[in-house]
Parts: sequence; C-alpha cells; structure tokens
Amino acid sequence: MSQDGTAVQIVIEKELSALGARLRAARQSLAQGTIVDLTPIEEDVRWLCSEVEALPNEERRELRPRLMGLLEEVTYLGENLRAGIDELKQLLGAASDRRKALSAYASQKANKP
Repeated sequence: MSQDGTAVQIVIEKELSALGARLRAARQSLAQGTIVDLTPIEEDVRWLCSEVEALPNEERRELRPRLMGLLEEVTYLGENLRAGIDELKQLLGAASDRRKALSAYASQKANKP
C-alpha cells in the first residue's frame, strides 16, 4: 500500500466513523419526534461509495466489516423511518375519520328545522 493509499484509507476510516455517528444521531432525533434532513447523509454516502470503489481490492476487503456496520446503521434508520411513516398514517387516518364525523354531524344539525 502506498503512502497516498494509506492517507486515503485514513480519511475514509474517519468518514466512516463520522457517518456512523450522524446516522445514530438521526435515529435519536427521529425517536424524539424531530424532523431530520437526510440530504447531507445521502451526500456523504455517495462520496464514501465513490472513494471506496476507487480503492484497490485488498483495501476494500479491509474496510468490509466497517462498511457492513454502516449498512446496519442505515438499515436501523430505515426501520425508524418506516415506523414513523406508519405512525403518521395512523394519525392522519384518525384525523380524517374525526373530520368526516364532524362534517356529518354538522350536516345533520343544519338540516334540522
């Protein structure tokens, strides 16, 4: 491995750690009901993928366990997002049902003399 290769791998290792921390922070924010902008994370993942693809096979293999851990973090975040969407659907459905009931009640009241 060349010195340049080592320097690139060190940068990638640092970014893997930072990205893992950002993913965990995003999950915590979602759990607290905070809106999370995932755009910076998506951009970091794209950058990371392009950098890893440019590495020699041996160096990629060395990073595999870290990348699998990162993939696991992304999977957990996706599960949290799906759970939040399901909860939102339920809340919106209940609000719609209440609106329909109120509308029907108001319509019946307006039709009575």
